[in-house]
Amino acid sequence: MKICIADLLIDWGFKDNGFTEKFAVVNNDTEPVIKFTHKKNMNECHGIQYVGESSNHVLQRVDSSVELLCANKDWSKATVYAKSYMDLEFSLPLAAICSRFAEFNTLFLHGSFVQYQGEGVVFTGYSGVGKTTQARLWNEYLNAEPINGDKVFLRVMDGEVFAFGSPWKGSSEFCLNKKASLKGVVVLRQAEKNSIKRLSSLDCIELFMPHVFLPHWDEENLLKALDTFNVILEKIPVWLLECRPDEDAVKLTRDTIFDIKN
Repeated sequence: MKICIADLLIDWGFKDNGFTEKFAVVNNDTEPVIKFTHKKNMNECHGIQYVGESSNHVLQRVDSSVELLCANKDWSKATVYAKSYMDLEFSLPLAAICSRFAEFNTLFLHGSFVQYQGEGVVFTGYSGVGKTTQARLWNEYLNAEPINGDKVFLRVMDGEVFAFGSPWKGSSEFCLNKKASLKGVVVLRQAEKNSIKRLSSLDCIELFMPHVFLPHWDEENLLKALDTFNVILEKIPVWLLECRPDEDAVKLTRDTIFDIKN
């Protein structure tokens, strides 16, 4: 099965019980940027397990001794060894995707994404801060369309930054395969009063960067991802919203990002 994420084609070699169903494509002969293979068992000889192919990158989940990913140098081919692959977050394949997508000026972000008047707004912050809540509130008060409530791809294409939905949605109910030109990024912080301010580049490193999944296991692609992050900061305003989960916070943010004068 082939899937398309951030306008990039992936040969998805897993039986995932519908996890990627909305991102599946048919009749597309484009060469995938990454091909996954799932193997239940490693090769075994004399009581020793080993992988059969040469690998430049090997990743293993911290909480599992039976899941291993081996990839070639540019991450275009990756094999996952696991007895079964029922983990709906697919953390090892996602790590390979983040690594490979760095080549295509694409970042993976812990955040929610809504489309409003044809443009995208992304909310980011730590777990529990209210990212999915903001998506719901924008839908309720502004009729914005929630695309994803937990994880989003950002891609720089032809000098413009786009936000994309992803199959990874955490506990959120929002999961659409759509994209929009990115209007702004909002870092969330809970507060008793609603206020918003634009962040400097230095503040973005402290408050925005921790929510971007960077491929620290691959220095070359880490540098590419950081370059993409810097391009996004040059092109897209990033705001800090300290807020309550209410209509006033929604309209304050909308008016600020879209420069609407009262």
